Amino acid sequence: MLRILPAVLFFAAVPLMAPVQAQQPPGFDGRYIAAISDGDMRAYAYIDGRLGPRRGPDELALVALPLAGEATAARIEVPNTVINPVYSIAASPDGNTIFVAETHTGQEAGDETIGDLQAGTTLRAIDVSDLSAPKVVDSVDVGTRPMGVSVSPDGRTLVLATKTPDTPLTFVTFAEGAFGTPVQLGFETLTKIPELPDGGMLPHHAEWHPSADIVAVTFALRNQLRFYSVERDASGVVTGMALWGNPVVTSKWPMSGKFSGDGRHFVTNDLKWGPDVEGFYVNAPGSELTSVRLARPEETEPRHIVVGGAPLPRHAESIAFSNAGDLIATLNIGQTWLSEDEPGHSLSSLSLVAFDPESGQMRSLGDWEMPGILPEGVAFDADDSHLVAGIFEYEGPEPRASALEIWQVKRHPGRDPRLVPTGFAIPTGPGAHSLIVVN
Repeated sequence: MLRILPAVLFFAAVPLMAPVQAQQPPGFDGRYIAAISDGDMRAYAYIDGRLGPRRGPDELALVALPLAGEATAARIEVPNTVINPVYSIAASPDGNTIFVAETHTGQEAGDETIGDLQAGTTLRAIDVSDLSAPKVVDSVDVGTRPMGVSVSPDGRTLVLATKTPDTPLTFVTFAEGAFGTPVQLGFETLTKIPELPDGGMLPHHAEWHPSADIVAVTFALRNQLRFYSVERDASGVVTGMALWGNPVVTSKWPMSGKFSGDGRHFVTNDLKWGPDVEGFYVNAPGSELTSVRLARPEETEPRHIVVGGAPLPRHAESIAFSNAGDLIATLNIGQTWLSEDEPGHSLSSLSLVAFDPESGQMRSLGDWEMPGILPEGVAFDADDSHLVAGIFEYEGPEPRASALEIWQVKRHPGRDPRLVPTGFAIPTGPGAHSLIVVN
C-alpha cells in the first residue's frame, strides 16, 4: 500500500559541488520543475549489481518557479525506480496532475542485488494543483515493468510501453482524478527474430505525437522505430491501433525519442547497446541521434524518412527539445566507474545539438563535462535560456548527495549557443533521475 508522508518536506536551493559559485538564483522560467528520485540503490549498482542499503524513500519533488533566494521544493513519497528509460514522469496538459510509472518495486528485506527487485506494474496520479501540498489521488495496474508514460495532446489518455508478453502497449484514460480500465494491445504486424532476447517483440519506449492520435514506439533490440495511429470508440476509449507508414531503421539501440514541437520530426537517442556488447553497454560506442521526418497526415501511402544524425558521447540516455525547436540537449552518463587510466573512462556530460525544424538536420555544438554519477533527466526552461539536469549521485562519502543542476544556455549573435554552469543546484531526495519542466 502506498504510504504518503505525514507532512510535506521543504528544502532550500543551494550551490552544490558545481564549478562556478552562483551569487543569485538564475532566471529559470516556467511554472515548476517536477523530479522523481529512487532511494533503493546506489549508482554503481548498475556496474556490480549490489543495491547497497536503502537510503531513503522514493520521492516526487516539486520546485516552484521562478527560483528565489529561498527557493523551496515540496517532496512527497511516490514509488519509482531509476531502472528504466528516463520518462517515468509526465504531466497533464494543464499541469495540475503528475503521472509516475513504477518500473520496479522498492527494495525489501533480503534484497541485495538489482535482480532481487520485483517487477512493478503501477501507474500513479498525483494532484499538484497546490504545489505545496501534493497528494496521490489514484493508481492503476498497467502491466509488467512500465518503461515510461506519455500523455495524449488532449490529456484524456496515457500510453505506456511495458514488458507484458503479447500485449505490451497499454492505454489508459484519466478523467476527474481517476483512471479508467487499461487497454493492453499487441503488435500484430511484428514477427519474432529468434536470436534476439524476447524475439525483439517488446517495445522500449512509447511517445505521443504533440497534436495527433499517433504514437511513436521504439524497439531497441530491433534497432527500429514504428508509428501507430490510435483507434477509438465513440466515447473516446482506445480500441486498437494500426501501423502508420513504414518501420524506420535507426542506429543501434534506440532507447527512446522525442517529437519536435510541431510534430514533423521524431528524434531517437541511439545508445549502441545490445547483447553483442560487453556487459550489454560497457564501452559501447558513442551514442547517436537519428532524425526522422514523418509522412504528411494526408498521404495515402505514408512514408517516413531518416533525414539526419549527430554523434554524442557514450550513454546519452536523456534527450530534450527546446521549446523553440532549434536545440536538443542530451545528458550523457559517461563511464565514471572506470579508473582514469582505463580506456573508456569519461566523466558525465551535457551535450547541445542544433536542430533545423524545417529539414530535420542536426549539428553538434559541443559537450560539457559535469560532476556527478549517473546523471539522468534534462529539460529546458520556458524561454530556453536555461536547462535543468538531474544528478543521481555526486562522488564522495556516503550518504552521497543528489540534486538538480541549473545550466545557462548562452547565446551571442553570430556564434553557436553554448552551455555555462550557473553553480546553482537544488538538493533532492537520494537518487534523482527523471524530471520535467511545466510551463
